[in-house]
Amino acid sequence: MQLEELVSELHKLSRADKLRAVQILVHDLAIEENALLRGTHFEVWSPFDAPSAAETLLQMLEEDRAAGNG
Repeated sequence: MQLEELVSELHKLSRADKLRAVQILVHDLAIEENALLRGTHFEVWSPFDAPSAAETLLQMLEEDRAAGNG
């Protein structure tokens, strides 16, 4: 079945059946995403070793306020 045909058939469904179809697809996608991410490591940055980060953020906030955005 082509995607266009599938979409056409989905439009014919009742509201409840459309919601169920969405739930099924989201569930399938979540499983696929989880499989893709398994074993992957992500670095988490922390400002703990960046003492200038607070100063930079404060400066940006002050500049934003001076520009009339705050």
